[in-house]
Amino acid sequence: MPDLPPLESMDDYARFAVSQLDARGIEKATFAGLSMGGYICFAALRLFPERISGLILIDTRETPDTEEARKGRFDNIAKVEQHGVAAVADAMLPKMVTSEALKPAVREIMMSASPEFVKAALRAIANRPDSSSLLPSIRVPATILVGEEDTITPPSDAERMAKAIPGARLVRIANAAHLSNYEQPEAFNAAIPGKV
Repeated sequence: MPDLPPLESMDDYARFAVSQLDARGIEKATFAGLSMGGYICFAALRLFPERISGLILIDTRETPDTEEARKGRFDNIAKVEQHGVAAVADAMLPKMVTSEALKPAVREIMMSASPEFVKAALRAIANRPDSSSLLPSIRVPATILVGEEDTITPPSDAERMAKAIPGARLVRIANAAHLSNYEQPEAFNAAIPGKV
């Protein structure tokens, strides 16, 4: 993976993703996005609809942050500046997976991100646009997956998106929180092959 250029918005992330397709000579691809990755998928749909052959939205939502949530992102940026990534990782960890046994490994993954990356990602998330109006225009096969125990982007978010995207398929994953793919990989993988 090449060094990432400065990424300050979801559009920046989408452009970077498409640049990786270009580098590999890939014309079209199924885009899959978990959480923030879903926001990147929406940006790619706005900027590069011709490059997207399918869509997998995982534990994410189409709506922007509320003012309260947006303030929380900037509060977390201040916490990272003062106390490092651990301050945010430890606060988020209980919402990521339901399994206590998986939490040490998930925390290790979260701690692997640099403070600069975490702060940039938080800013991009806080400033993301509303993608609600985009959903009815999606014309590629779409699968939406959500952990039944996800409190960050709950099943109600997934249900709303599934109703708005023509022909979308919704899969709820039992015994999983925000990282449904990590917590229940067999159920998650079973929902993907040949059904996007």
